[in-house]
Amino acid sequence: MAHRKPSVPMAETPATRACPKCGHTNSTAAAKTVAVEFRPLLTEQVFAFPDALAEVSCLKCGGCGYWMCLDYRIELDDNPEIDLNPE
Repeated sequence: MAHRKPSVPMAETPATRACPKCGHTNSTAAAKTVAVEFRPLLTEQVFAFPDALAEVSCLKCGGCGYWMCLDYRIELDDNPEIDLNPE
């Protein structure tokens, strides 16, 4: 199993956030954090990319239903088997 690099904690969120679509003020207490796994699509230009996991803190606007991102962080697998600079 690959080792994970130390992660950076997410930023503190304010108590309220205005929706960028409708301007409605929302409490951030209802924010959800979801984990998203990245699966790289390898191409000729992108020959190697470590697996990654993103945590996204998001909030649904109570006025219009728009989902807004409050913060996110991406953690890359520290995989020594992948040589990103083979030359």
